[in-house]
Amino acid sequence: MRYRTLGQTGLMVSEIGLGAFPISGMQRQADGTRFGWTGTEDAESIALIHRCEELGINLIDSAEGYGDGHSEVLTGKALRGRRDKWIVATKVQPNAGIDSGSRDVPAVRRRITEACELSLKRLATDYIDVYQLHAVPYEWAMPAVMDALAGLRQSGKVRWYGISTNDRQAVEKLGTFGPVHMLQIGYNLLERSADGFLRWAKAENIGTLIRVPLAKGQLTGTYFGADARTIPENDVRFERFNTPQTIDGLKRLPQLLFLRNRTRTMAQAALRFVLDHPGVSCVIAGARNRRQVEENADSVEMPPLTDAELERAIPIADTIGTPGWI
Repeated sequence: MRYRTLGQTGLMVSEIGLGAFPISGMQRQADGTRFGWTGTEDAESIALIHRCEELGINLIDSAEGYGDGHSEVLTGKALRGRRDKWIVATKVQPNAGIDSGSRDVPAVRRRITEACELSLKRLATDYIDVYQLHAVPYEWAMPAVMDALAGLRQSGKVRWYGISTNDRQAVEKLGTFGPVHMLQIGYNLLERSADGFLRWAKAENIGTLIRVPLAKGQLTGTYFGADARTIPENDVRFERFNTPQTIDGLKRLPQLLFLRNRTRTMAQAALRFVLDHPGVSCVIAGARNRRQVEENADSVEMPPLTDAELERAIPIADTIGTPGWI
């Protein structure tokens, strides 16, 4: 494994991190049905986190909303006795339970601080290395949100904080109320609109975690054409994979299979594409089993895509697009 500095935080993060949304698994809904990520088992999820550690992966990215906190709970169980070997990142939805027109500043502060306490409990840890806003706060709430994050850092419960968004203007606005230490940005071969944003972050010495590097599985080389419909209806990806735009795009994705060769898989080529961007600190790739983790980790040893491959791949990717994915 190779490591990069997460901007101004100084944290040395593995080039490939673990996106912990898939391990949230299936959760029972109010109507008794189950919904979430299919094909996951808690025991395997814990085993894959341990396998990540063996491979040198040291960052895991979760959120309070992943499986109603189940992802955080499993992370806490897996990291018991080995917490010091990991950089734990998680996220909070700043607008949850807040009326957009209320301008209830105390409620905003409570939302951030109480959510953090609950995440700490689920994660079974005394501190969170990287705490991220999972959405852009209401504009009137931004000062209170940033003040609450600063307070959590001062108390030692959070080491660094930032936001998951592709909205540079929102980041700059938040920055007027306090430091934004890092960003989580959506970027992949099919959705490259954040290219300039990533370059700006690098110039500002703001570290980046990259989400959806495989476009929620589109770039794994698994779900092509009618195969996409094999995703069960109770899977979180079903709706997106069955939009007219995505169905049309999946029919053309086989044109990118030339990126797969005897030394790398389609997924590894897609991860390598993201890793080669100068503004990228760490690519957080989701996984449901140890085999996927091993495949993802191996991408750091792959050579960059050649100019000829990029010249051929990018026009194809532009015809596919990923409406609504990021």
